[in-house]
Amino acid sequence: MINKTGKALASRLIKAQGGAIFLLACVFSLVQPVNGYIYFWGVVGGGLAVLIPTALFAYRAFRHAGARSAQKVVTSFFQGEALKLVLTVLLLAGLLWLGNLPISAVLSGYILTLLVQWLAPILFLNST
Repeated sequence: MINKTGKALASRLIKAQGGAIFLLACVFSLVQPVNGYIYFWGVVGGGLAVLIPTALFAYRAFRHAGARSAQKVVTSFFQGEALKLVLTVLLLAGLLWLGNLPISAVLSGYILTLLVQWLAPILFLNST
């Protein structure tokens, strides 16, 4: 049985993160007179380094629901969080090592997406 409330909240979080990434990427590309597209992709890459692991965590964590599945829920959360941490480190390291993207853009996208993730429970609290 899938936890529908958790899945719905995770979906809203991922949509909010995606929107924030896109808006910041557009601002960066408009502000940079030369090579704005590089800054755009830097912000997108940094944001996706948070968004992709968050989506995988949500998928993994909210697969099970109910009192009979309590052990499966706990195990899924721990496995999802471990996957999220490892994947975030790998994605960020890959972007900063292999990419020719501006560090300021990558870190701005990363930080903004994390802020949305941290603030989303407060923003979504009144609507649930």
